[in-house]
Amino acid sequence: MPNELNHIIVHCRDRRESAAFLAELMDAPAPCDWGLFTQVDTSNNVGIDFADALVPPDRINESHLAFLVTDDEFDSILERLKEKSIRFWADPHKSKEGEINHLFGGRGVYALDPGGTVLTEFITAPYPYC
Repeated sequence: MPNELNHIIVHCRDRRESAAFLAELMDAPAPCDWGLFTQVDTSNNVGIDFADALVPPDRINESHLAFLVTDDEFDSILERLKEKSIRFWADPHKSKEGEINHLFGGRGVYALDPGGTVLTEFITAPYPYC
């Protein structure tokens, strides 16, 4: 039987701020609090649970989330980044600020949440994994 991802926990500095940031970029429903988590729901029913009290702040490392989006969704996300003057990059190393990439016949962009702990990637073409 195939496995299906249900949810993932992302440790961050401010769960509500990081969840609101992602939901706004994706034009997703408002995040909801559930116990120690603030959850953002995705269109394929995977919950992203942001947590800020489970790991000491000095042990939080930069997480990475990647979303496959349509061209129209990408355009909307990029426009929201620009409208709000949110820094974005073409690469995960954050060396090409203000640019997007064109990998694998698509487009991609990276943005860092306000707490600096969650790097989110939006791509229009999937990577050719093994």
